[in-house]
Amino acid sequence: MASIILKFIPSNVTFNPVTVALSPSTVKFKPAYITFRPAAVKGDNDLHSRVSHTHSRASNTHSRVAAPHFRDEGRSGGVVAFARRLIEDMRRIGKRSAVKRFSATVNSLLRYTGGKDVAWRDLSSTFILGFEEFMRRRGLCRNSTSFYMRNLRAIVNRAVEEDIVVPRNPFRHVYMGVDKTAKRAVTLDVIRRIRDVDLQRYPALDFARNVFMFAFYTRGMSFVDIAFLKKSNVRGGAITYFRRKTRQQIIVRIEPEIRRTIAAIGASGTSFLLPIIRDEDADVEQQCINAYYRVNRNLQKVGKMLGLDTKLTLYVARHAWASIALSNKVPLSTISKAMGHDSEKTTLIYLRSLDTASVDKANSDIIKLMDRRKNKR
Repeated sequence: MASIILKFIPSNVTFNPVTVALSPSTVKFKPAYITFRPAAVKGDNDLHSRVSHTHSRASNTHSRVAAPHFRDEGRSGGVVAFARRLIEDMRRIGKRSAVKRFSATVNSLLRYTGGKDVAWRDLSSTFILGFEEFMRRRGLCRNSTSFYMRNLRAIVNRAVEEDIVVPRNPFRHVYMGVDKTAKRAVTLDVIRRIRDVDLQRYPALDFARNVFMFAFYTRGMSFVDIAFLKKSNVRGGAITYFRRKTRQQIIVRIEPEIRRTIAAIGASGTSFLLPIIRDEDADVEQQCINAYYRVNRNLQKVGKMLGLDTKLTLYVARHAWASIALSNKVPLSTISKAMGHDSEKTTLIYLRSLDTASVDKANSDIIKLMDRRKNKR
């Protein structure tokens, strides 16, 4: 009697109500294949007849019939399809950061696959390693490739929670850490130059500069908090808001410079304090993201006009405020509270990453000492 060989592909599907009973004497296991005789199939008569029909076509020889990769209807599709459904779920419950991160990761993955989805069974460690190499060759640094890998892993973990079968440990060969990067905070003199540069001929650059100065004057307020400030947040001579990142309440007294900067930025035609989100009926999150990139691009142009070595971005305003406060002996506890950090430990880690100027100076002094001793000889 001929045997039928079915290729075994991992699946989440349970044959129900059909029961397939295979006795040890009639089953042979080979790599990726199961061999059995039709007489061993019991249960559903229709299934038995279909297996027998396939057997009759075998012509007394071994035939290899690839078993279809069944999936539950609710989980049809591959990695990209699942990720898009997850993104919509995150959007519905208001997880804006997850939407942004997962969307960026899906877009990067699609660039790698040429716009095609990826079957879960193909998400091997080799595939993931190739994805990392693809991003590296596009000029992404290790922190950037790690960002996409960590978020793709988060998507895969969600799939596993929904009982989708994926290859074992596909991320084992790629970098998933975070390299420390030196953040050079600009000096108070540079902040003055940014404030005083004449940009009347360049309205877009002037707008970006004013937003930068507003961030600096408000103790390094992040752009997302600036964009979502409401006019109702201004009361009693102060700006009172909750940080979107930590939900910590921040109160900033409105200094004359802040008032002048608000006026320079211009009036808002919406309930928002500043004209960054201009249409409340449209996607406000996307407007914020677009404005963020636009302002940063224009700030970099301002930096080039001033001949700055530092890449000028909105983060520089936050870095600069913290660094200048520290150099002027403002207590760590005060800086921590001003920046809305959860703890002084967070602030200390943050400040240590800002600048290596003191270390550079110490190194320079040591080198000069070497020359000095040589001259004495």
